[in-house]
Amino acid sequence: MSYKSLLYFTYGVRQVPGDIEKLQVDEGGTAEADEMETEIKEASFTLMDFGAPGLDLTVGRQRARWGTSDEYNVIDNLNPVDFGNLYTFDPDYFVAHLPMDGFNLEYRLPTDTTLRVQAVYFFSFKPSTLPASFQARSTALMQDRLADLTEGYGFPAGTAAIVLDDPPDYSVGDGPVGLRVSGNLLNMDWGLSYYHGYVSLPVVHRIESDIGIDTGATLTSYLDYPKLDVVGFDLAGEVESVGIWAEVGCYWPEDYRVRQTTRLLTTTETKYVRLFDRPYYKYTVGFDYTFGLGNGLYWNTQFNHGYYDEFRYTAEAKEELGLGGAGFMGDLENYLASRIEYSFFNDELTAILDGLLEMPELSDISGNSAVVIKPKLIYKPYDNTSLELAYVLITGDRSTKYGAFDRKDVVYTLLKVHF
Repeated sequence: MSYKSLLYFTYGVRQVPGDIEKLQVDEGGTAEADEMETEIKEASFTLMDFGAPGLDLTVGRQRARWGTSDEYNVIDNLNPVDFGNLYTFDPDYFVAHLPMDGFNLEYRLPTDTTLRVQAVYFFSFKPSTLPASFQARSTALMQDRLADLTEGYGFPAGTAAIVLDDPPDYSVGDGPVGLRVSGNLLNMDWGLSYYHGYVSLPVVHRIESDIGIDTGATLTSYLDYPKLDVVGFDLAGEVESVGIWAEVGCYWPEDYRVRQTTRLLTTTETKYVRLFDRPYYKYTVGFDYTFGLGNGLYWNTQFNHGYYDEFRYTAEAKEELGLGGAGFMGDLENYLASRIEYSFFNDELTAILDGLLEMPELSDISGNSAVVIKPKLIYKPYDNTSLELAYVLITGDRSTKYGAFDRKDVVYTLLKVHF
């Protein structure tokens, strides 16, 4: 038996899911309401051939990635997404995932099909961080709803608020679990997975409105984290020198019914709205190919239906609660991502052009879409050192997820040194 270890510190904040403000992260990558402190981002050790040949056990704070797609992994749900730092500019992941504490057990069966079984258990629930504008935008949505309730009676609009109601505890027993079986068949890598845990983003589950002559008008929206089950399948391989991959995830969220209680003067009305249209599916298909031009021109293209923060809401939830549409935590959208890269001077200098087309509706690409274009240069003078210079151009309909960043272009440099 042998072992290996990983230790990774970061200077930041420890997020506790008790307050929306503490989950929000501003553009600088720090929380709005917590004091800064040094914490261990990743720290784990792996016991290889633990008790049996081919059995590896990893214990500690770790990242367990599932899926074969390039950056967009629709079945990668074990670790929550860091939505507070959406633009990490990390070439390995389009968005970062937050490491969690737990066990990761992998067993390589002694068969010709390289069959592998993986079981992951994280001790406790951990939510995603949220964009800085989450609370303000959610409150504005509820404020509009309150105005709709009061305007017919001549009452002032009043005030609206959102509250994190009853999140799962940071305690052993509340964490997510996952099981994955993978192997290789006919030169194709495949995997079948199951995830049981929580939606890592807070969704509305209770709305209380109080409209009175003396008390005025108030509306409080209570948010919570519903349970979630996902069955996934992924495939990757090569056909005639063309790399191909695909993923599909069947999402089955908890049957949430939003309770709406409206107290108007001396009357009280309560009704329920089913939140999710379940099950729903997210999927990815893509390919890559290297053309024989000079040192090799690499081309990578991928189509995605559904992103990490997107759901399929019922028609009733869209009409009654104003949910859905494009934007953060909206309906399932479509994305086409493509990348071209070419290397010079014995791979010391690499030029890359990334492009992303966001399409909420495939039938209305010209009038309701957003485009992200990212040219960059990467210089590697040494094997352990790289310097990256990039420009991010964002344009499109402001109602879309990326169009909301229209005319907020970014220029950055990134230096990486590996020890």
